[in-house]
Amino acid sequence: MQKDREAPARVTASLALARRFATSAENTLAIGGEFEMAHIAAYNSAFHTGRALLFSHGFVERSHACLAVALRHFYRDDVFIEPFLGTFDKMRVSRHNVQYGGSLIRDEEAEFSCRFARTFCDAVDERLK
Repeated sequence: MQKDREAPARVTASLALARRFATSAENTLAIGGEFEMAHIAAYNSAFHTGRALLFSHGFVERSHACLAVALRHFYRDDVFIEPFLGTFDKMRVSRHNVQYGGSLIRDEEAEFSCRFARTFCDAVDERLK
């Protein structure tokens, strides 16, 4: 994690990107059978949502794992955001296993990931207003 005075200006663009990835995940899921790709897109949505949170504190991440740790630090006592962070981190690990280890995703997991991505983005958008 690194301090960046320009990071807060990136919040809006990061949330917009998160919404595009959420839509892509939902569209991919609707095609049927592309559960891994839907999950990866849903994780990308959650990742950019998390980046928006980090940017709002004036920091940028150095890795996916670093983002998860930083969010837990900043939001450990936030009853609105903290409940999302465990699922976000599980999705991070799952996405890594799919992308680099060839793991497969079941339809239920892909559906959950898509719902989570949209819900997380909406919640963060509301929280940062």
